[in-house]
Parts: sequence; structure tokens; C-alpha cells
Amino acid sequence: MTSLKKSLRAKFTLILLFVGILPLAVASAFFYHSAKDSLFQNVFKELKWNLEEISGVVEGYFAETGKDILTASRNTAFPMYYLDPPRKQYWLKEQHKTLQYLRGIYPDMLDEACFIDASGKEVSRIVFDQLAHEHDLSSDEARNRFFQEAFKLSEGQVYQGRPVISQDTHRWVLPNATPIAVNGKNMAILHFEVTMDHFQKLLKKLVNPDRGFGLILDGDGLILAHSRLDISETEPFPPAVTDKTPGDLKAIYSRMIKGDSGMESFWQGGKEHFMIFRPLKLSGINGRNDNSWSIAYVIPSERVYVELDILRYNIAVLLATVALSILLSYIMGNYLTRPITNLASATNKVAAGEMPNIEVDREDELGTLSSSFNVMVESIKRRDDALKALAITDGLTGLYNYRYFRSELEKEVKSSHRFSRPLSLIMADVDYFKNYNDRNGHAQGDMALKKVAEVLSKAVREVDLCARYGGEEFVVILPETTLEVALNVAERIRRKFEEEEFAYEELQPGGKLTLSLGVATLPADANEAQELVEAADRALYKAKENGRNQVWPSGC
Repeated sequence: MTSLKKSLRAKFTLILLFVGILPLAVASAFFYHSAKDSLFQNVFKELKWNLEEISGVVEGYFAETGKDILTASRNTAFPMYYLDPPRKQYWLKEQHKTLQYLRGIYPDMLDEACFIDASGKEVSRIVFDQLAHEHDLSSDEARNRFFQEAFKLSEGQVYQGRPVISQDTHRWVLPNATPIAVNGKNMAILHFEVTMDHFQKLLKKLVNPDRGFGLILDGDGLILAHSRLDISETEPFPPAVTDKTPGDLKAIYSRMIKGDSGMESFWQGGKEHFMIFRPLKLSGINGRNDNSWSIAYVIPSERVYVELDILRYNIAVLLATVALSILLSYIMGNYLTRPITNLASATNKVAAGEMPNIEVDREDELGTLSSSFNVMVESIKRRDDALKALAITDGLTGLYNYRYFRSELEKEVKSSHRFSRPLSLIMADVDYFKNYNDRNGHAQGDMALKKVAEVLSKAVREVDLCARYGGEEFVVILPETTLEVALNVAERIRRKFEEEEFAYEELQPGGKLTLSLGVATLPADANEAQELVEAADRALYKAKENGRNQVWPSGC
């Protein structure tokens, strides 16, 4: 009896044995075709949803890298290198910090970052995590396209070039460059290169290999990334069209190269596939982008027909049951189509970005399918939550990262203006951290940075926001907080950190590992988010210049 209760097949077999088979073709066809169309529509919505999700991530990369290089280029170390000749070595060290910061926000992507003067000579450079020595700096960068094109731009514009082979790492990279202007004249450029392998890893991460595959095509018909192929980091990109490419697929690739969008089907290897494609929008930053890419998502037809096979089986059994009477036909039809309709409706919601659960009130195959759907939705929720957390969290300290800090600071500044309430910002830096790191190793240095995060978290309110700004620099946003209160908080942080004991700190200048902190307040010191950051940064430098291990307010 238990197996009869749980098996949909056994239920239908029992009905067939008692009442016989009286096929009603019209009723069967109605249920079959209505559910079939619903399933196909869901599959095509899935194609579009997946393509838009992948496209958004790739397009967001270009916008983010453009914003990040502009942010880095505004560091005073670059123009002051020319405006303050007696302190060139100091500003050179500050440039190194900025290059290391860029490396820090792109640890798995950035190959090289450098500052190049108007003659094409590198002033400072980092390759992976290694800062270049003076005798290793190139003096022949003016011949490169990214250098020439970036110098044609105005201040605040970004040049994003087509993939090239890196001269240092010898693998495919995407160049990004922006001019550095001094007194209105372009004097240098800031440049960094991001590995093309990032897009290969991105596709493999975003595309479910059991469902389909994705690819990125450039304007020359070359495959830049493919979730089912191993694209070499150093060899030429493979062409999309070869002698073995089917004619209908060639036609689709031709449309992609022209910048068309659409959904088409093609046959390959004796199997039908559905492909949705569209050009990527890569003009999200002020400046120039030489890339012309198109992205596609492909799903084999056999993945579409998996659900349809289940449906065919149910309809075949329905043909035997609806013969009892119109009433029995209605009851059995409703019995079959209700969970399928619920599943189709839930699938539509998933395609629209919602994450619903289906009520499971049965123990047969459809109940199992509904349970599996719920498990899948919960898995997607956990994955999305994990990705969101990773996107806003610094991996070492557990604090918020730089990007999340910038977005939250913009919101708090707008709120401060709207409600006429003060907003304070603390910027903290570990004193002589490089000395501690070089003497005791990165492991001890990382422990010190984690301790900073712990002290900050314990010293502030729940409404305050602590973040790692970069390297050994940290920031704290204090909403509705005056300068006087913010100075007290900063002093509490400084004192708590000074009281902590660290291995080998006796070898530090002053015999202790300490913090210097700068404090700025809106609207007294600034009106906008960037101005507030700069004011706090100036205060931090004052604290450093006046002996370190102290709190310094902006404006003093």
C-alpha cells in the first residue's frame, strides 16, 4: 500500500485496470499543448534571464574598472610628483601605495599597473605584487596604442583598449588608461592591465554546465571566452567560424559580429540547440572603448524536452482516466495540471528574479519534483547571499570593502544634507606598518590588520560602518555625529589599539604598534563624499607629520 500511495504510475495502472482505456483526444490534446507551451515559454525566459545576468556582470566590469582607475588617478601623488620636485621620492612612495591599492582590489585579475610620463618613460610600476626597481622601468611605452590614445583624452576620461599580449606577463590582457593633468596639461598617464582569463573564469562561474554554455565573441569573430572550452592565456584566440561550423551557426555568428541581437536555433552534432545573443554595452564610462563584443547563451534542445517527457507520460495516463465521465476528467485533469501549473508559475517567478517556494502536499513523483524545485531555489538563495556577502566584504579583515564603503558614504552624505544632520568620517592608518610587515612577515602583518578590524568593530555603534580602505588604511562612517564626538571615538580606537600587545612590536619605532587617525565632519569640512574623504585623509597626514599615534581633526 505504501508503494501504491507514493507511485503515480501505480495509481494510473489501477485506474486502467478498473475502467479501461477510453481515449478522449480533444481533452488530452488541450492539456498537453497548454502545458507544453507553458514549459517552452519558461525555457526561453530562462535563456533571456541567464543572458541578461551574464551580460550585466561583464558590462559592469568595464564600468567598475573605469571608475576605479579614475579614482586612483585622483591621488595627489601623481600631480605632486611634478609640482613638488624636491619631494619626488616621497610622492613616488605614495604612487607605489596607489598601485598596490589597485592590485589589492583586483588580486586575481590585475597583471600590471604603472604611471608613465609624457616621454613614455615609466615612473612607477607594479607587476602582480612586485614593485619594479628603477633600473627595471621601461622608457619606451610611447609606442603603445593605449599610451597614444590615452594622451588624446581629457582629464576624467578613460581609454579601454582591445586585448593585447602583455610585455611583462606574456598573456592576453585588457589595457585601461587615463591621462594625468597638471595645470590643465596632460603630463602623464595611469595605466593598468587586466587579464582576459578573468572573463573565462567568469563565464564558467555564472553558467551551469549541466544546463548550457555561454561564449563571448569580438568584432573580428574570435572567441574571447567560452564556458566549455579552455581558452589559452597566451595563444591566439580561436575563430568562431571554421570549416566544421554548420551553416546555420555561421549565420548566427555573422549576426553577432554585426552587433545584432536575437534568438535562433541551429543543429550541431546531430542535436538541435537554442541560442540567444546580443551585443554588450561597453560605453558605460566617459572616454573611449575600442572593444566590440557580443555575448551568447546556448541550451541544447534535449534540456528543453526533459520536462516535456515527464508531461507526455502524464498525458498518456490521463487519456485512460478521463473516460469515466466529464466530472472525472475534470478532477483528474485538475489533479495533474495544478502542480505543473504551480511549477511553471514558480519558474516564471524565478526567471523574473523572485525566489518562491512551492507547497508540497503530495508524495508522488510530482511532489518529489516540487520538493527538488524548492531545494534548488534554496540553493540559489544561499548562493546569491554568499555572492552578495563576498562582493561587499574584505576577505582578510571581515570588514566592508572599499567599493561598499564608497556607495554607503554617498548615501550617508545625501541623508546628511536632506535632514541637516552632521556626518563624520574617521580615517585610520597603522603607523610604520611597512616596517612591521617587512621585519616580521606578512602573516604577522595580517594579524595586526585583523586586530585593527576587531578594535574598530568593538569601539563603534551598530549604526556606524567600518571598512578597509586599502592596505593598512581603514575608515569609519559615523552618521549623525559631530566632530567633537567623532574625535572621542577616534581617541578611544587609538587608545584601545595601543593597549593591544603584538609580537615583536618592541622593534617598532617607539616600541609599540600604534594607529594614527584623521577626522573630518560634514558640512564643516566638506560638502560631498569625495571632499569628506580627502579632508579626513589630510587630517591623517597631519597626524603622521606631527609624530603619529594621535588623532588629528581636519582644518587644524
